[in-house]
Amino acid sequence: DVEFETWKPSGFREFDHTALDPQLKRNIQWTVHELITSQQLYAEGRIMHHCAGSYAKRCAAGEKSIWSLRALDLDAAEENQIQECVLTIEVDNKKRAVVQNAGKFNLKPFGKKHNAKQRNTSNVYLHLLRQSPTFMRMWMDREGLSHG
Repeated sequence: DVEFETWKPSGFREFDHTALDPQLKRNIQWTVHELITSQQLYAEGRIMHHCAGSYAKRCAAGEKSIWSLRALDLDAAEENQIQECVLTIEVDNKKRAVVQNAGKFNLKPFGKKHNAKQRNTSNVYLHLLRQSPTFMRMWMDREGLSHG
């Protein structure tokens, strides 16, 4: 079992933007949340099938912050509304730079398709993943973050 750690937020602000997705023809609420406990990191890692959980020490030390970019279909019936984790973002707090981002199974928004990984993800997810850089960029621009 992992010890529960919590740490101070980085000081960058969370993000919330709603946009009509022309392909899905649905209103999507895009959010960027900072993960500030070891439990949140491990949960993100489990959902996304990557190693977000291993960043707890660096986050607690204030070196890094880990953010979850999520999409919510506002047009779905309320009981079907699930916030989809689309992209996990690593920020180097001192450099004020996004140093890494990864989708489920470490898929990249513009990466070549990996068939085995593709089969484990839905077409809607892959579409959202391809859209995600637009909203990550809006958040980065607002917070003055560069690509590291």
